[in-house]
Amino acid sequence: MLSTMQDTGPTRRHQERRSEKLMMKRLFIVVFPLCLAVVVLARVVQIFGPRDGTVEGSVFAEAKASAYAALGYAFHA
Repeated sequence: MLSTMQDTGPTRRHQERRSEKLMMKRLFIVVFPLCLAVVVLARVVQIFGPRDGTVEGSVFAEAKASAYAALGYAFHA
């Protein structure tokens, strides 16, 4: 007699993918403030430093990009 299997929930791969996304979000919450502090400090040094004092772009966008770039190495296994 053949029994049919019903897929009652997400597959194992789907669950792993979901847990990786959740871990990525949690790590981003930890890493983003650190990147933001570094970018703000770099901008302050750049503004008050011996250069011309011009700054372009958003501090938050640069910190977000830095955080995602740093997290990319965490998932590169």
